This record gives sequence, structure tokens and C-alpha cells, in this order.
Amino acid sequence: MENVHEITAKEAKSDKQNNTDGGESRSGKEQMYQTGLVQGTELPERPGLEIPRVQATQSHFEFSMLLEGVVMISIEDARRLAAKGETAESVFGNMLVAVTTTVHDEVLEEWYPQKEIQLIIDFKPDFHIPCDRPVYRTDSKKERREIITRYLRDLKEISRAIKNLSTEIIPLVKGVLPRERKECYRCFEGLDFDRIGYYCAQYFLYGNHGEDLIQDVRQIVGEAQPRAMLLIGVQASSYLRRMPPEVTAAAGERWRRKSGLRNDSLSMQQVQRNYRDWSREIEKELEGGQSRLESFVTNTAEGSIHGN
Repeated sequence: MENVHEITAKEAKSDKQNNTDGGESRSGKEQMYQTGLVQGTELPERPGLEIPRVQATQSHFEFSMLLEGVVMISIEDARRLAAKGETAESVFGNMLVAVTTTVHDEVLEEWYPQKEIQLIIDFKPDFHIPCDRPVYRTDSKKERREIITRYLRDLKEISRAIKNLSTEIIPLVKGVLPRERKECYRCFEGLDFDRIGYYCAQYFLYGNHGEDLIQDVRQIVGEAQPRAMLLIGVQASSYLRRMPPEVTAAAGERWRRKSGLRNDSLSMQQVQRNYRDWSREIEKELEGGQSRLESFVTNTAEGSIHGN
């Protein structure tokens, strides 16, 4: 069974000392540029990036040891670690860390810009997906407009407050109708964001709406024309290989099943090997997007998409 005990500060630091490259610091900017997620920069030659979404548990921490790349954790896990005096680097060493606000709605209600800003200052993540605000198709147009207006106001506040920090913001696209999303694009342009994120988990909450997701992502890419796009909550190769080439990164929890983490008969070294093999296949799918546009079809004339 997967160990679900939270990592303590003492355990994190002890394991880091035993498993890092002699205490050397992470390679910094160059390592971040290679992710393809740094705003306003050129894409690396091979931009495909698979990101495991992990929890603040001992087994997930052990899994992350000696891996390379980026891990994603929830803002709630980051808060708990920061409360123990931890930072992204003290816990994950040379791994880059993305903190996401794509959490349960009731948890989101407890977060506001100043609280997020303080978390970024304390935890020092490399990437931050800020101030998610759920926008549902079942909401009235007035409700959606109010939610998106609040979201963009909060996004601006957080972005401006941390502009001198090293943390990179990746904003989420929100809105059901094109005119709602257009407000996001206008805000992103004003903040010089050419990398964007999209939360996909809602497409799989009640049934499988993966085909809708593919069409919606194509719709968004056609509207926003981002340099790169991060999908959160989908990592199935059958979907990723059909995404437009702007989709260069995918984050999620599929790694747990593919790695065999819950299989008690496997050593952590074997789990990591299984993960690396699977992750490389996903990244190949994300790297191979330049020939996919022949199947690009826009959504309905209305341009409405699933809730987000």
C-alpha cells in the first residue's frame, strides 16, 4: 500500500542529504528554460514535458528522489510544507516544482491573493498556477462574467506582486464562450504571458469526455495562439498525440498507476524505472505535434466549450 503519512521537515532534509549530488544547488535558469514554460522565451529544441502531480507523502517524496524535471503539488500541500519551514528546494532538491491551485472548490474558497503571494515568498516554487476560479457551463452568463472578472483581478495582483521573484506564473484559461475567454487573452497579453494552462480534470469527472477536450483545446489554441500550453489533469497518450503542437506539457496523476507505485512487490528503484520509461513515451507524444494540424477542426460556430 502507498504510504500516506505526510513528510516531516526532518525526514525531507535527511533524505535530501543522502540522495543529492553533494549538496550542489539546482542549475537554475537553464533548467527552467528547458521546460519550455518560461514566459517570453524561445522553446527548447525538444519541448515535450511530462509532469507528475505528487502529494506531500513519504512514498511520493521517495519516488521524486533522483528524478529529473518538474513535479507538481497542490497549493494545500505546499502550504503544509511551508508551515514546517520547508521550501520547494529543501524538499525536492534539484527537481523543479510547480504549485497549482487546481484543487477542490471548497478548498479554493480559503485562498485569496495575499495568501497566495505569501505562500510563493515562503515556499519559493519555480512555477505557480495561480488563483483558479471554477467556471461552469451551468453557471449563468452573469455568474461566469463575475467569476472571470474576479479571477483576472486576482491574477494581476499576484503577478505584479511577485514580478521581481524567480517564480514563473502560468495562467489558466477560463470561460465557456469565446468572448469570456477573450477577456483572459487580453489580460495575458497585458502581462506578457505567452504560456498558458488549461485544467482538464472536469472532462473525466462524470463519464469520459476526452473527445470534447481535444476539440476544446484546439479551439483555445486557435483563439489564444500561445507559444506553449500546459494541460493539467490529462496524460493519456491517446489524447495527447491528437493535441495541437502548442501543447508541450501535461501534468497529472497517471504516473501512479503506470509506475506501479502501489505494488508492494516492487522496489522504489523499479517504480522509478517504470515511471521513466512511461514518461519518455508521453514526452515523445508531446514533442511530435508539428504534423497534427491536418485534423484541426474548430468547435461549433458558437465556440462554447466545457466548463473549466
